[in-house]
Amino acid sequence: MKILLLGSGGREHALADTLLRENTSIELIAAPGNPGIAELGRMIDIDVNDPRIVAAAAEREQVDLVVVGPEAPLAAGVVDYLQERRIPAFGPTAGAATVETSKADTKALMMAAGIPTAHAETHRDAASAKDAVRARFGAPVVIKASGLAAGKGVIVCQSEKEAFDAIDRILDDRAFGDAGSECLVESFMTGEELSLFAVTDGYDVLPMIGAQDHKRLLDGDEGPNTGGMGAYTPVSFSTPALVDDVTERVLLPTLHALRKRGTPFTGLLYAGLMLTPDGPKVVEFNCRFGDPETQAILPMLTSSLLDPMLAVARGARIGSMSAFTWRPGASVTTVVASRGYPDAPRKGAEISLPDFGSDVRVFHAGTSRDASGVLRTSGGRVFGVTALADTFAAAQRASRDAAARIEFDGAIFRSDIGWREAARIA
Repeated sequence: MKILLLGSGGREHALADTLLRENTSIELIAAPGNPGIAELGRMIDIDVNDPRIVAAAAEREQVDLVVVGPEAPLAAGVVDYLQERRIPAFGPTAGAATVETSKADTKALMMAAGIPTAHAETHRDAASAKDAVRARFGAPVVIKASGLAAGKGVIVCQSEKEAFDAIDRILDDRAFGDAGSECLVESFMTGEELSLFAVTDGYDVLPMIGAQDHKRLLDGDEGPNTGGMGAYTPVSFSTPALVDDVTERVLLPTLHALRKRGTPFTGLLYAGLMLTPDGPKVVEFNCRFGDPETQAILPMLTSSLLDPMLAVARGARIGSMSAFTWRPGASVTTVVASRGYPDAPRKGAEISLPDFGSDVRVFHAGTSRDASGVLRTSGGRVFGVTALADTFAAAQRASRDAAARIEFDGAIFRSDIGWREAARIA
């Protein structure tokens, strides 16, 4: 079995690690990969956002499966072109990927289909967006860039002034580039968030274990939004009954709506949920494995990931497949980032990475090796440090302690990943 994995972050390292743990005979090729993935397979340097270049590499390498990690190649139509060339690819087409690439379109789809979500309006000019805040929403309110913003385009505003500043940043200053050609003004929801992944063939779903992400930079959920500073699983309130409810009220109706629209979704559908007093509501969808939740979830998996991925990529149905199974205990992932993240992370610092035991896995997210082979920082989020243990408290402690042992100039991390779960247990 030969697999081409597209991407270079912690999510892709976790995917590579999981697939190789399941089947050590897999020949893994990663594009472009990272130093962590390089220990598991062979790297090739290609433009993963160019469908023709990806297809040419897949054909040249005679791969059996292409796994698309990040959202940008999906938005660029890589899966569409691979399907035309009859190359099995795990991931949605560009049309289906709009569940993530256009928050405005997806909000309209959900509201039309009766999928539970917060009320929102879409605006292209700052004046009308501010009028909506002033006249119909008030504060607190959520302002979102509609397009892809690397997980940083959602701004929770506690006052009208904060909302107006966020609208100006998105629509006028274009702080998120083309992702800010339009913005959503959305009602603020209260409750706890839950990330729920599901492998889907477009009709049926195989949900994964629920996880909770930590978007804010600092302990206590303070500071700016980031792409994610850590995650843990399982989440105590994510019961089988809740997952069944989300499947029936969110996942399956969304898949039906996407088929009806003519853009059937296959691959990994990620529902970001808010557990409100009125029940679970969709905060957002992503069209791929989440980062850093993947680094917490996949090390807990004890059943096959490859089998359902390969079935979906080949156009088969997965309704008769067994549910995923998970090891007991807990998993906590602490992200070690560079000072200045998320706005202007420092890069190029030399890294000292100690050896850890088998219950701690360090996933490379923003690392590179220089000409002399020295490991250096190359991104905002540098590592995802995942610890597995029999209890949540032990996993939290082990992840935090291991993160503290990774050394480079400007290293930062949160010490409280899973603090809500810790409070529930206490």
